[in-house]
Amino acid sequence: MLNMKLKYKRQGAYTEERKSRTEKKSIIEAPLSEKMIYPMNMHIGKPAEPIVEVGDDVKMGQLIAEKQGFVSANIYSSVSGTVESIEEKPSMHGPHLAIVIKNDFKDTPAPALTSTQEDLTSQDKLSLIERAGIVGMGGATFPTHVKLSPPKGKAIDTLIINGAECETYSTADHRLMIESAEEIVAGIKELLTLFPIKQTYIAIESNVHDSVCALKQAIGDDERIQIKELETIYPQGAEKRLIKTLVNREVPSGGLPLDVHTIVANVSTVRAAHLAIQKGLPLMDRVTTVTGEPIKDPQNFRVRIGTPIQVLIDACGGFVEKTGKMLHGGPMMGKPITSGQVPITKGTSVISFLPKEEVKVDERTPCIKCAECLNVCPVNLQPILISNAYEQGDIDEAERLGAMDCIDCGNCSYICPANIPLLDNIRQAKTEIKARKEKSS
Repeated sequence: MLNMKLKYKRQGAYTEERKSRTEKKSIIEAPLSEKMIYPMNMHIGKPAEPIVEVGDDVKMGQLIAEKQGFVSANIYSSVSGTVESIEEKPSMHGPHLAIVIKNDFKDTPAPALTSTQEDLTSQDKLSLIERAGIVGMGGATFPTHVKLSPPKGKAIDTLIINGAECETYSTADHRLMIESAEEIVAGIKELLTLFPIKQTYIAIESNVHDSVCALKQAIGDDERIQIKELETIYPQGAEKRLIKTLVNREVPSGGLPLDVHTIVANVSTVRAAHLAIQKGLPLMDRVTTVTGEPIKDPQNFRVRIGTPIQVLIDACGGFVEKTGKMLHGGPMMGKPITSGQVPITKGTSVISFLPKEEVKVDERTPCIKCAECLNVCPVNLQPILISNAYEQGDIDEAERLGAMDCIDCGNCSYICPANIPLLDNIRQAKTEIKARKEKSS
């Protein structure tokens, strides 16, 4: 756990900014890897199922794993080459089935998803987004076609585009908004054709004003799209928080933004939707920040999905000091990983390397009942009670206390003076709750 300087207020934290080493650096192309690794579980929902076999030749943009059910997502090869193996490989979720492709470095392209972009209906566009394997690229990885398919009776009137990049080190979305503003706005306009939207907001934190300038220029005189600069506070980018802040609507416990007539989509996601609809491109790459004090030359990379993290470490010049922890994500919400062979996936916005001397190893002590974890929870949960229920094996009580409403922001763990692993316990409780529901369904 990073020993950062934090100032807290009710339902949030003013985190110490550590974006200065990458916030002014333009996006660069990441080197290609000799072997690409595609985990079948790089999205929320059922894992995809391989449709290729060992020894098959594949093209860049070819479907290699097919979605299973509605809440799932297709996976495409981001290079051309040969399927070397289909086996368990390290991933951010632990060992999981993956397709390994030996890159031939030719980038031989597969046919586009569509041969025409003219006269596409709303259903055509939604189908392209689904076929392209697009998911929430801010980190949640919820399949985008599901988010854009509200059930009957739930009309959508509000679209929020999330550019509030609140993790301590991440600058991927910041740079994308500056360098690809026109594609982001084009993607927003595509989504506006799917619903009778009454209000559209691009949410950006006030510490990235240069993004606002780029987006305003791309928007031009289109009055349907408004930019909202928000206070720089963690976790401003949480979708439930954005909805409350921008339109004063409360997503019900256990509910989704659809329940309050709202869709929230990350800026990278809407850009990917634009590329799928207008160019017939599946999701094959993304922008990822690789940074942290131990990294010699941190960068914002446009990186092919499936690239092992070690390739990016090498492209940054390696390390200048010992690393205390490697995180898939940032220090607040990120998950520790121990292998450079873990690949970049659809939801990898930042890989953070924490200095050894700043990683907390403080001993856990009994709860002092300070209630600070309650004070900083942005969704009004009682983290210590959920954690206690999990540790006591009472998963029913953890669920009753709202464990599934936790947004994994990590504020509770960082504020806890007793060093209780609140977020870890709540995540485990959520995993067990989900497993029980899947077993009973």
